[in-house]
Amino acid sequence: MIGKIKTLIKTIKQIDKINRSNNDAFAMQFILKLFPEFSYLPFTPFSLNPFTILHILNDILFNDRKQIVEFGCGISTIIISRFIKVHNLDTQILSFDNNSNWIHIITKELNRYQCNEQVKLVHVELQKHNSFELKKYDNEYYYNLEIVKKNINLLKSKIDLVIVDGPSTDTSKYIRYAALPVISNYLGPSYCLFLDDTKRSSENKILLEWNKTLKGNIQFKDVYGTIIMGSNFSTNPLTH
Repeated sequence: MIGKIKTLIKTIKQIDKINRSNNDAFAMQFILKLFPEFSYLPFTPFSLNPFTILHILNDILFNDRKQIVEFGCGISTIIISRFIKVHNLDTQILSFDNNSNWIHIITKELNRYQCNEQVKLVHVELQKHNSFELKKYDNEYYYNLEIVKKNINLLKSKIDLVIVDGPSTDTSKYIRYAALPVISNYLGPSYCLFLDDTKRSSENKILLEWNKTLKGNIQFKDVYGTIIMGSNFSTNPLTH
């Protein structure tokens, strides 16, 4: 009996992986149309899945997002920036990352695709903080708060889209929890918050904790989750 249960669980996981691969393939058909003159996009194991990015693009377009804040830059930054340029949108991205070498690579790619005007990349190191609110789950590190808040204070409009895919969880499994306390005072009345890697128990718990404060419309997808606040159109790329 135990063997049959293990086999069933293994089969379910395999089906789930196939479904996610199909969804990503579906998403890439649309994403690649943004880059007709190029043949390669630098996805890595740490990148947002194509389907997640497609969901973000839908949200930007249908809900007229103006100011995006991203924690952890990467392929998503390149694709979103290109999307904004191709569709001539009045949307800006403020993206934070603690890896200066990675920022250099992303900057080169943004220049290659001529969509760097839509993005401000900020290198910000991780450091210990003294914030009681951010220390939930004994998390002692986060991006340098002075640099983060200095750049957010320069924004011309309220934040209406947040993408959290960083920092890495080397110092704490719950380090990404700090994103909401840091930006909560800068959020507009209508926004969407994306958190990647919610298949992990720590990120799953973080999203649930965030929603205890926000009390929004929380949704868990295959590998990411969202919290939606205000009046928004449904932007999920697929329903089954």
